[in-house]
Amino acid sequence: MQAIVVSASGSRTHLRTLNPPARGALTALALAGLGTLAGAGGALAQAAQPGQGAYEFAAPPSAQANRVYGLNRQTGEMNVCQFERPEGSAVGVTHCFAQGEGAGPQKAGSYALAPTRYEGETGIFRVNRDTGEMSICYVRETARPQGGTDSSLVCTPAAR
Repeated sequence: MQAIVVSASGSRTHLRTLNPPARGALTALALAGLGTLAGAGGALAQAAQPGQGAYEFAAPPSAQANRVYGLNRQTGEMNVCQFERPEGSAVGVTHCFAQGEGAGPQKAGSYALAPTRYEGETGIFRVNRDTGEMSICYVRETARPQGGTDSSLVCTPAAR
């Protein structure tokens, strides 16, 4: 898999060469910049404002994962996307995984994302700040009988 390349003023940074805290900070900066691109009156700009947005985004600590998890703060619904560059293609694509078991809307609450500090972890914790319940969400690979794999975002049942 190719590394995500961020280019600014001619400099290039490969995310896989950054340590997890630097990758997380870079991801947060990139996502915060999306609000600026929408313009002051745009819906994306309004959703990107701290404390007002309905969504939260975070990357797992693994240096091998170029994924960003998204969370609906009110419903707990999860999504996850990653960068891919198909063989022979000059332009990459954003690949988002299908929701699987436990990744859909949960009971209403105040949800947040909490990455661990475990460097090999490619999943992320979904926490309900109202109840203290937590679940881990990750991309599960399932082998197909005819060959190949299916990948989907799954979350464990909430526990305390």
